[in-house]
Amino acid sequence: MEAARRTYDKVLTDDCLGRAAQLAYYFLFALFPFLLFLITLLGYIPVPDLLDHIMSLLAHALPREALTLVQDNVHSLVTQPRGGLLSFGIIAALWTAANAITAIMAGLNRAYGVEENRPWWKVRITALLLTVGFSLFVIAATVLLIFGPQLGTWIASSVGLGDVFAAVWTVGRWVIILGCLIVALAALYYFAPDVQQQWRWITPGSVCALIGWILATLGFAYYVNNFGSYNVTYGSVGAVIVLLTWMYVTGFFLLVGGELNSEIEHATRSGKNTDEQTLSESTDIER
Repeated sequence: MEAARRTYDKVLTDDCLGRAAQLAYYFLFALFPFLLFLITLLGYIPVPDLLDHIMSLLAHALPREALTLVQDNVHSLVTQPRGGLLSFGIIAALWTAANAITAIMAGLNRAYGVEENRPWWKVRITALLLTVGFSLFVIAATVLLIFGPQLGTWIASSVGLGDVFAAVWTVGRWVIILGCLIVALAALYYFAPDVQQQWRWITPGSVCALIGWILATLGFAYYVNNFGSYNVTYGSVGAVIVLLTWMYVTGFFLLVGGELNSEIEHATRSGKNTDEQTLSESTDIER
């Protein structure tokens, strides 16, 4: 409870609400270049109706207005193909997504109370690598979520396993999906801030961020679909407002997870940066 209280105070002190708005802005700019890259890449993946499966998955998470906006842009990309989309999509998606990761790095540095001392090129390279790694984990989780049952059936028939494996796989694939997302968040919280800390596959912040984001996403989608009137209030930009709000929620829980990790790490020697560790060790020797 003490860690939760300190985290709450730090969330307010570090202006996580304001920084989440900054992240939502970067997320919005990164979304459509990523869709451009994804749509072009899907043509090289021999899976029938893969795009329809992805849109169906998004329909369960995104509010109707936001989903319509994404579907309209996807339809525009599909019906108006242009040469060189894959290479342009890769560059644009990586660059804009790296901007979002850079903003997350700045927010996590503030959570840990440190200044960014890494060279700008190292920050940019780290952001690009985190973007690629995070995307791979998310894609793997998405594939398991969409094609998990078919994959389980294929493994069972190939290895000669029966109904027992099918029952275990039904639960196991959800464990793997959640594990992929938690490890992706743990890697983000480990490499993004400019601090020295111990690597952990599962961190309290990553678990808290994932659970909070899932609950907030489902709750927000239910509210918008049943009670919200964004189109009446904002007119033609109502769908954009809904999408930005969902991205705002996403950015906020990412920062809250980092704040929780920082509070826990600051309570141990492993959570301090190098200079603070040296100072603490010198003080202990003097005592």
